[in-house]
Amino acid sequence: MVAEDFSNVDENELAYWLAFNSLSGTGLGFRKIKSLYDHFHGLKEAWQAPAKELGRLPGLNQSIVERLLEQKKLIEPQDLLEKLNNSGVEALYYFNPDYPSLLRQINDPPLVLFTKGQFRACNFNCAVGIVGTRKPSVYGEKLAKNLAKNLAEHGVLIVSGMAYGVDSLAHWGAVESGGMTVAVLGCGVDLCYPSSNKRLYSAILEKGQGAMVSEYFPGTQPQKWHFPARNRIISGLCKAIAVIEAGESSGALITANLAFEQSREVFAIPGRIDSPMSIGTNGLIAKNIAHLLRDHNDILREMGWASKNTENCVATAVALQGRELEVYELMSNEPSHFDYLIEKTGMNTGELSAILTMLELAGVISRLPGDWYTRDKQAFKI
Repeated sequence: MVAEDFSNVDENELAYWLAFNSLSGTGLGFRKIKSLYDHFHGLKEAWQAPAKELGRLPGLNQSIVERLLEQKKLIEPQDLLEKLNNSGVEALYYFNPDYPSLLRQINDPPLVLFTKGQFRACNFNCAVGIVGTRKPSVYGEKLAKNLAKNLAEHGVLIVSGMAYGVDSLAHWGAVESGGMTVAVLGCGVDLCYPSSNKRLYSAILEKGQGAMVSEYFPGTQPQKWHFPARNRIISGLCKAIAVIEAGESSGALITANLAFEQSREVFAIPGRIDSPMSIGTNGLIAKNIAHLLRDHNDILREMGWASKNTENCVATAVALQGRELEVYELMSNEPSHFDYLIEKTGMNTGELSAILTMLELAGVISRLPGDWYTRDKQAFKI
């Protein structure tokens, strides 16, 4: 496995990433498209490849190739690029250095992220997703807004889906505290959905307090199936997820379980055992998927983030760069083995050993017996 280099990206490729991102029903998911990129050393070459050559590639059967060729007749990459440039929306494809490295780690990352607002100013190394029911109780409303407000005041980026209820309250808590927030949408970022959130949408963008993010091309209307898909992006962008109130079939539970699968920390606020809105959160705690969450300090302590000084929350992220930051972000407060880090980074033994030594000397990780490594919470003053 060869380590991927995200530092030198050919922006001329963007039109073809947009084109592949526009395909639907071809059977080409992220992994197959990534294989095409690796084989042809670029998606432009993959897009222009003849059918015969495509058919020889592993995983691309005749049916997939035929559907790809049929859709290619309807898509003009340069037209998509022109539409994007006229939309006021920015696109970051997978190899763009500003594409969040945390999101690259999930099983099915978006090929392209469309953003509007101050996306580059957002610190995803200190990000918490706050999710929950669209119909919270008075208790849940208060907790959602206060949790977001208190975390944002400590420099934590608040991520949510801008839906009714808990999502909207979390965004407002961040905005009103002067913090940063990111809304992951199930439509194009140039559209406000639901329309009742126009004031929130404008506040985030006009005050420069965050960004709108989506995997859908500008102008794409919201569809029911977009929202479960966007949940993996909410959890994928964050270090941790906090669930406020969630019923037995709440979409917030999808986000929580995805976060758990993505090795993110999950927190949940407990509720009354006779409340329908507490079935989901109490269940997450009972199954040991989520930490019991009482207030924002539980998150700050568990994550090793400063509870009194926002500068400490981002100190490590600012200091680390390149491969050092990549290795650090693969680790958590639970031990990671050397072999796991080799597999995930694609580095050779010598290179990884040197980086781990540098991180250890910097005081941000600790080495444990048996070639296990963990983040050092003591690197942050709590």
